[in-house]
Amino acid sequence: MLRVAIVDDEEHARTAIRILLARRPDVDVVAECRNGLEAVELLQWVSVDLLLLDVQMPGLDGFGVIHAIGAARTPPTVFVTAYDTYALRAFEVDAIDYVLKPFDETRFFAAFDRARRRIDERRAARWAKRLLAATPDRAGAGVQPPLPRLPVPVGNRVVFVNFDEIDWIQAADQYVVLHVGPKEYLLRESLQRLAGRLPRARFAHIHRSHVVNIARVREVARLRNGDAEVVLADGRRLRWSRRYRRNVSLSTG
Repeated sequence: MLRVAIVDDEEHARTAIRILLARRPDVDVVAECRNGLEAVELLQWVSVDLLLLDVQMPGLDGFGVIHAIGAARTPPTVFVTAYDTYALRAFEVDAIDYVLKPFDETRFFAAFDRARRRIDERRAARWAKRLLAATPDRAGAGVQPPLPRLPVPVGNRVVFVNFDEIDWIQAADQYVVLHVGPKEYLLRESLQRLAGRLPRARFAHIHRSHVVNIARVREVARLRNGDAEVVLADGRRLRWSRRYRRNVSLSTG
């Protein structure tokens, strides 16, 4: 399954791309972003195989997104643009391909298939480094630092959940469930990967199936088998296994 993210400030363009991708059974659109800053924030948390990136966007354009993400995190990218001048520049910086708006189905899938081959050849890291070396330096372009929140794709939009509002996070096969008061949000990411990127001062991985917000812990009770039980502020009880107790402190300071 190819995990794709769409970044475009025009809703009709995102819809057109989504409709075209729906014709490919092995494609999963994991996120849609309405601007460059949304994309930068989301790509810090969500794994993406292919980025379909609009070039001209208000605030932070497509090339600015590439520089903000950095070479190590940049997925293979197909630029989307309404201007030939940007298309030529995309070739100059060794982009995988570009697609002109309005979309032509044949041209779109030619670019998509070319990107798919590039991904299969595992050349993403080399491409990202060449892209960053060739594009203008965007240092000081006004990119805001990441905010204390987690972007979650929900349908054709992105919901930003504040870390402080998350009670606990539960593993669910290839997904995780964010428990936020009475609400639940589903994020397609492994708990192990997500836990490794959450701020340790706020979250503790206490079991292979769940992570807790330390500020939500009301008490800890020892169990007879050597494990412990964490009680959250809402009364929820979660097992704290011995495997994780050695490396975790639930002190809220």
